[in-house]
Amino acid sequence: MTETYPIQERVEAALGAERAERLLTALDNYSNQPNAVKGAAKKPSDPEIEAAAHAAFAAATPQEVDLELDSIGMWGLLTLAARADVTILDSLPAWRVANPKVASIRRAAAKHRKSLADAAATDPPAGSAD
Repeated sequence: MTETYPIQERVEAALGAERAERLLTALDNYSNQPNAVKGAAKKPSDPEIEAAAHAAFAAATPQEVDLELDSIGMWGLLTLAARADVTILDSLPAWRVANPKVASIRRAAAKHRKSLADAAATDPPAGSAD
C-alpha cells in the first residue's frame, strides 16, 4: 500500500505541482530537521507559500501531522506555516510541542513578524508624493 502525505498534497493543490515540488525538495535537501527550520526561517517572505503551508497544516489531523513531521522538509514547511499564524504550533500533537524545534520556530516567526513590521514602518505609504 502506498502511503499518502496529505499535507504535501494540500500544498501541491494550493501552489501547483511544479512550485510545490521545488519548495518541498528545497526544504527536504537540508541535512537535518533543525537545519530545515533554520533554513526556512531565512527564506524571503512569500505570503502565498506561507498561507498555503498554514492551510495544509490546519486541515491536517494530528496523526497526519505526526506522520509527516518525521521528514526533514516538513519542519521547514511548518516554519513557513507559523509565519502565517504562529498558533498553528498549538495544534501539534502534545509530544511534539515540547520539541526544541518548536521553540525555534516560535522565535523565527516572531523575528519574521518584527522584520515585516519594521519594513512597513520604513516604507512610504503607496501613492504618497515626495
